[in-house]
Amino acid sequence: MKRHSKWQSENRSTSSRIRRGVHRRGAYFALFTASMTLFLGVLALVYDLALLNHGWRHCQNAADAAALAGGKKLIEGNQSGASTSKALEYLATLNHTDSTSADIHSPPASGPYKDVQGYIEVVARKRVKTWFLRFSLFGEPSVEVKARAVAGAEAFLPEDGVIALNPMAVPGLTVGGSSALKVNGRIVVNSEGGGVDEFGNPVNNGNNGVAMSGGATNSDKGVYARVIDSVGGVDNYLVFKPYVLGEASPLHTKVPTEPDPYLNVVTPTASNGVDTRFRGNVSVTNNNATGLTSDTGKQNRKTTKTEVIANGLYTVPSGVVVLHPGIYESISITGGTVYFIPGIYVLKANKANQDILKMTGGTIYANGLMFYNTGANYNSSTGAPDMYDLGTTPPTAATTLFGSTAINTSFSTTPINTSIYNYAAMYTGAKAVAKDFNGMMFYQRRHNTQVLKITGNTSSTSLTGTFYGKWMPLDISGQGKYDAQFVISNMSVSGSGTVEVTAGNNAPKAMGKSVFLVE
Repeated sequence: MKRHSKWQSENRSTSSRIRRGVHRRGAYFALFTASMTLFLGVLALVYDLALLNHGWRHCQNAADAAALAGGKKLIEGNQSGASTSKALEYLATLNHTDSTSADIHSPPASGPYKDVQGYIEVVARKRVKTWFLRFSLFGEPSVEVKARAVAGAEAFLPEDGVIALNPMAVPGLTVGGSSALKVNGRIVVNSEGGGVDEFGNPVNNGNNGVAMSGGATNSDKGVYARVIDSVGGVDNYLVFKPYVLGEASPLHTKVPTEPDPYLNVVTPTASNGVDTRFRGNVSVTNNNATGLTSDTGKQNRKTTKTEVIANGLYTVPSGVVVLHPGIYESISITGGTVYFIPGIYVLKANKANQDILKMTGGTIYANGLMFYNTGANYNSSTGAPDMYDLGTTPPTAATTLFGSTAINTSFSTTPINTSIYNYAAMYTGAKAVAKDFNGMMFYQRRHNTQVLKITGNTSSTSLTGTFYGKWMPLDISGQGKYDAQFVISNMSVSGSGTVEVTAGNNAPKAMGKSVFLVE
């Protein structure tokens, strides 16, 4: 009996252990199943979050691109409708978001730039399909993500003294063997010509010629500047010298191409300061003045008595010529005394390759003004076709008539300055000039490839302000000092004198404009 009880006790113990093992295996399986379910759920959630993050990044990139594209349209002078269309193209067509025109506001409808003209607000939105969230308590098959961007025109002051923009000009800067160019600032040359670098080694860019030719190796000749940046190479690195002798060489070759700082400066029109009255062809010599009577405004004249003109700016004697802002087919001054009333002088050619502006003699007073050298097909009301030039290359054959300019620096000039001059009060019918042109002395239509010739014969400061022509060659001969900035296609310096260019903070220069993301 006792033996039977022992067997039963052992059998029960074994059965109990078996049952406990089965229970443990069931618990492990249940725990494993629960853990895998949780793991897969977390993995699915992470996957969905990654999809949403990718969608948001796509929207942010699309919003940034659309805001910049729309802002560029605004800075070109287009109305908000054109900027909205361009922004929507980037949102819907190029980046495939779900945004509509209702997501674009110019000026912005919210944020720090709310109601500020010249800025555009863009919201990019897109529904992203999910995997886990659609089966969750939320029950959403997709989730909308969105991103916002604001862009607009921001002004900046270029500190360069000379910028030669044309990459195809070989060379982009030429200084003759008997000349010296001294720039208290920076020289930039975009020419892709060959040559040697700042150490005398070949640049090996596969191009012929040189980007910069610095002239003779004489100790007092060559090119002097604070900084000299060139995309291509030079003929002789030893003739490119520091502005302050003894400092390190300022020359840097193989640098990136410099963008045009004035690419987005608006075209002069009736809405920003152009007096649209036709002023004719004016010629002034020591003995005669012609073309004054062709002025449709009947304001250009030769004085017959002492007068106070330009809202008190000048008191002029009898026998001098007074010219007013407006549209001219040519201005030639080789003698006599001429007063320019401050404002914008549009030069609209009527002959091929004519000297549309020639100021080589006489006594000239030219303060607070800007010359705009355009073509025969210029429309002063709309700015067409000039306003469409912008970043494009001029056609091989000109599509209209253009004229060139010749200036002798025996007189002084100052550029547009709306903080000093009340342009709308200068004369009857005068136009208020936009501050966009502050600092601009000479502005040539971008597709106008006619040359600007400046002849210097004085060691005192004469021309001031910014001289800008994206595809305009600049030829300077003789000597002269310029509180100026030259932003041109290419530049040559000749003669036996020294040309000095001041590009410091005190030199009057035009403000550049570019489109930036601000939010």
